[in-house]
Amino acid sequence: MLLIQVTAAYSNAVLVAVLPHISNFENPLQLPVPMPITAAQIAHCNILPYVGEVGCGIWLTNDCSFGFSHGYVGSFQSPTDWFKNQYDNWDDSEYFKRYLGKESMTTNEAIEFARRSFYKLGYQPKDFDIRCPPTSFEGPVNTRKLGHFPFCRVEWESPKSKIQNWLGLDYSIQFDIYMQRKQIVGMDMTGRRFWRPEPKVDVVPTLETDYRRAGRIGMLAQRLAREPAVHITVAYSNATLSATLPYIARFGRDLNLPGSRSLAENQVLLYRPPLYYTNDGFTCSVMLTNHFWFIFLAGFVTEFSSPDDWFDEAETRNSWPRFDAKTCMSTNEAIQFARQCFRQLNYQPRDFYLDRPPTRFESAVGKDNKRYAYCRVDWESPDGVETNIYQVQFDIDLTHRQVVGATLISQEFMRPLPGIASKPELESDYQKRIQGHMFIRTNAAIHLPADNPAGAPSATSSE
Repeated sequence: MLLIQVTAAYSNAVLVAVLPHISNFENPLQLPVPMPITAAQIAHCNILPYVGEVGCGIWLTNDCSFGFSHGYVGSFQSPTDWFKNQYDNWDDSEYFKRYLGKESMTTNEAIEFARRSFYKLGYQPKDFDIRCPPTSFEGPVNTRKLGHFPFCRVEWESPKSKIQNWLGLDYSIQFDIYMQRKQIVGMDMTGRRFWRPEPKVDVVPTLETDYRRAGRIGMLAQRLAREPAVHITVAYSNATLSATLPYIARFGRDLNLPGSRSLAENQVLLYRPPLYYTNDGFTCSVMLTNHFWFIFLAGFVTEFSSPDDWFDEAETRNSWPRFDAKTCMSTNEAIQFARQCFRQLNYQPRDFYLDRPPTRFESAVGKDNKRYAYCRVDWESPDGVETNIYQVQFDIDLTHRQVVGATLISQEFMRPLPGIASKPELESDYQKRIQGHMFIRTNAAIHLPADNPAGAPSATSSE
């Protein structure tokens, strides 16, 4: 979280780079803003003070506001958006008279109007298929005390899925519509799929080295800076991945995960290297090409999930197997199976009170009230325990008797790490070494060293 000094020159340069994007956003939606936007129309703006991010919030003199970051306009709000302003002056009936009226379009027409507005912004149906009914539709609202508010909110959200989140494919699209005037009065679009190249800013900012001059953001940065942030290099990223893969392979073999008998470099789809390195080791995340993902912490896998984990991926498909008492494990069998999985990871159930009934047992019950062939077994440390706080959780496929997700949290799970081939350089030392030059983080392709660090378990099974 490197901060820059937001000078007047840099702020003006950001505005010059961003305003054309906002104008291009306004034109197709025919917003009530004089075009093109000029500096005289800007009441105030907030510039994002982070290295490598060109972003800002802009408020116009007519009280319209826009949010820009990651190369696109992600939000818009009009002073006539009842959804944004409904809690202002709630007891003032005179204030709310400006929002009263009646619709001149139907619900279906409003939904289609939101679709057309989205496509007018240049997004394609093949990239964001919103031809389906909206995930949520809210309004119009009728109240006895105040009257009728002809506004609606149309929202499409991608299915809730941790895998889609990992891959940057999840998104949310929301339009607020004034149904009397047939006008977009509010908008929010979030998700990495909207990201576009950052606009070029002609002024190169300098790093903020005196956190006391950075106000609240500087205070937050100071708190974060208490952890020794590491400068991410290709060599360091490769070295930590090389050290991590054998542990993930062993975790997979211990739990008999599909495709876990060997784990090679070409099976890694995504890798998030550690940002911090302490005496206890590091934390990193790995997703394999089969979309199994793992979070590695201080010598052990603390979290795992897969495309077959109903609890994380229920909305991603319609083909989940239903529960059948003849073919699925019973509740008691599932609990015993979870205890056995814990033993296979070389932990003893009695050391974590897993010989007692679980804290929670959850069956997979969908929104349709149908039961599916999955369960979640969870043990947590008893109330009052202070020296060994833990959580042990297994998501189980009851038909195939297979772990499809797991969470392990406790200091007792921590194991020694092997040495890594590349010694990390602290970000603070890196900044001193380059004497304040701009920091650029690279996304170079992963390439593992040929040799594993001494003492690390093999990433390929010897079986």
